[in-house]
Amino acid sequence: MAKYKTTVTHLEMVPPFMPLTPDMGWPEGISFTREMDISIAAYRALYDDVGRQWHWVNRRLLTDRQLSAIIHHPTTEIFTLKNNDRPIGFVELNFKLFPQVEIVFVGLVAAAIGQGLGSLMLQRVIDYVYTRAPSRIIIQTCTLDHPSALPLYQRYGFTPVGRKQVTIIDEER
Repeated sequence: MAKYKTTVTHLEMVPPFMPLTPDMGWPEGISFTREMDISIAAYRALYDDVGRQWHWVNRRLLTDRQLSAIIHHPTTEIFTLKNNDRPIGFVELNFKLFPQVEIVFVGLVAAAIGQGLGSLMLQRVIDYVYTRAPSRIIIQTCTLDHPSALPLYQRYGFTPVGRKQVTIIDEER
């Protein structure tokens, strides 16, 4: 078991939102689609593949029943990024407090980082959320996440609104 002290930054985006971006398409073999009924096993595998190196632990601690209640809830939407049908990233949205929308997770597997796919994925999701006319979009990151996460979110119009110190306990490290 390892303990990591980290700074969590909470960010928000409020109207007026940035204009929608033109759809430039995806590189050949790459698709980004909404999962209508992702299995618990597929979600756990993708969550672990994407988040293990960044010490994403919260969903690992949930039972299948608890996890299913979250990811299969009508206000949760999950999009997967695939390379030739192999999952390489995902975004999870939470509409539970709509018109506020939370981008819960954005991430890529290690081999997909650095190719601009995370930026494209975030851009597509923000454009998608805009179509719902939210009053506020929130996201958070921490100092254990990829160092480009915070600057990327800010580049897309998110503004930090709070920071707090927390300790992450990673029982598998």
